[in-house]
Amino acid sequence: MKETFFVEKTPTFDVWQTLDCGQVFRFKEIEGGVRICALDHCAKIFDEGERYRFECDDAEFFKRYFDFDTDYEAVQSACEDGGMVSKAIEYGRGIHILRQDPTEAIFSFIVSQNNHIPRIKGIIERMCEALGEDKGEYHAFPSVEKIAGAGEEFFASIGAGYRAAYLDRVAKTLLCEDIGEWQKLSTDALRSKLLSLHGIGRKVADCALLFGFNRFDVFPVDTWIKKVFEQEYENVPADKMATLLIQKYGKYSGFVQQWLFFFKRNEKKV
Repeated sequence: MKETFFVEKTPTFDVWQTLDCGQVFRFKEIEGGVRICALDHCAKIFDEGERYRFECDDAEFFKRYFDFDTDYEAVQSACEDGGMVSKAIEYGRGIHILRQDPTEAIFSFIVSQNNHIPRIKGIIERMCEALGEDKGEYHAFPSVEKIAGAGEEFFASIGAGYRAAYLDRVAKTLLCEDIGEWQKLSTDALRSKLLSLHGIGRKVADCALLFGFNRFDVFPVDTWIKKVFEQEYENVPADKMATLLIQKYGKYSGFVQQWLFFFKRNEKKV
């Protein structure tokens, strides 16, 4: 059943900034708007000038998914520093951190390792088309059982490269785990759980924590973040830099990371 709802435009919510800041990969432009798929749900979002129109299969799911309950104006005010962070906030003020499914985030960010966004999107779509439930206009993100049963050769065949072994082994491990129980862990304990999975390092673990488990006291460090802090933390390894940045930005670390990542990646356009 198709449901429709509207979201008034505000300075702190922009659909394209939210989708195009590296946190999610299952979206594409359509005539007049954008389509986003998450788990077994899909929404089409259209810009109507003063508001966005959402056409979807589950309005409550997408209201939560886009995190409309968080007061982003208050978060931004708390993070203003009159310098680099303020500049990044001004540029990416419309970013919301999506409330993604943990398992979808884990597998998506395994695919993202040392990869570029068009290729990431292609691999994930091929995985969904082959293993996910056919919903007519799109395919759902596959279950852990489907991913675990596909085999390493399948993931190699869809272009996953060396990540094929990671996807296969992580899926087989997660078959025996209760992700719901992981939600109860502290951020450090949950990170340790994620790091115990085959092929997952600090950056992928922190991305899963931020985007899949909504832990904001994390600071994923990638190439762009290294460039932002290359003078302040010269020759500091990425894992150590992540720890230092969490100490610096505390409970708002995840928000600051997204603004800085988005700003630095698009710096030449500014």
